[in-house]
Amino acid sequence: MKRITVMITLACFAALFTLPVSGALFTDFENFTSFEPGGNPVYNFEDPGDYWVGAWNNGGDNGCEITIEIVDGKGFGGSKALAISEDGGNANVGTYIFATAKNKLPTSFPGAKYLRVWCDFTGMGFRKANFGVVDSKSCLFSTDEVDGAWECEFYYLAEGSSEWVTMTHGDDGCFGDAQGSDVFGYKGWFAFPLKDFTIRENANWEALDPLTPCDPADIAGVYLFWDYSDVSTTPGSVFYIDHIEFVEDYKANLPSPDPAVEEAQAQSQAGLDRSTDIAAEMADSRAADAVPAPQTSGAVFPAVGVSLLALAAAAKLYKRR
Repeated sequence: MKRITVMITLACFAALFTLPVSGALFTDFENFTSFEPGGNPVYNFEDPGDYWVGAWNNGGDNGCEITIEIVDGKGFGGSKALAISEDGGNANVGTYIFATAKNKLPTSFPGAKYLRVWCDFTGMGFRKANFGVVDSKSCLFSTDEVDGAWECEFYYLAEGSSEWVTMTHGDDGCFGDAQGSDVFGYKGWFAFPLKDFTIRENANWEALDPLTPCDPADIAGVYLFWDYSDVSTTPGSVFYIDHIEFVEDYKANLPSPDPAVEEAQAQSQAGLDRSTDIAAEMADSRAADAVPAPQTSGAVFPAVGVSLLALAAAAKLYKRR
């Protein structure tokens, strides 16, 4: 009996490790009770709010009007999204979303290799744009600093498609029509390797070595530099950003737009949190009829298969006794 219990416990752990690791969400803009501007800690050493927008490398706004707000129905699956636009007076806009004690956005994503974000660029495009991150020391990391030192790929999955497309930042470390990677009208998921988010020379407050990459375990904010395309886009055009994540595999565990499926995924995660406790209880009680928490993940079938094989082996061993 003891051997059966041990084997069931091992099967539970095997099932646990067959389940995929979900992407870690920075924000999907659903839980903000308010969305307030603050200072720019990167270049002005000010206390941050939920966001900051302005001329990308100073405290001014170059006299333009930049609009940034959370809106309903424009995000992934009809959810909330961040809507951004400006009136054309500023050719280079910096947009930052910060984690603060008030908004309680997470700041550590150990093991993450990609920034994955849902975007809607319907009816507009960029001359140049790039994403980046800010760390707890207010250092800024982005692809803009690579400047052709190596090929900076990024990836796009169009809404309704199942095929990711590989694209490349240009020699200025940006994407856009001036960089040979036009995203006019694109709508869907984008993924950017974190290894390409390297320290900006003029925001290197910790004297890091040139081209030092960001640390996914130290994320204080997400950054977007952008300016409108002067070929295809009318100033004032609005674009939308949603579901900012840090993930190990950009192709895996994409969120579902179906609320019922997302609820099932949440229940699955809760079940995973309980799995270890159940396995321990089974080992302690030596109860052969103990059953692990049900899983609803897409990997439930391989997990069950591992468990059934272990149970069959245990039953065979018991019969021989």
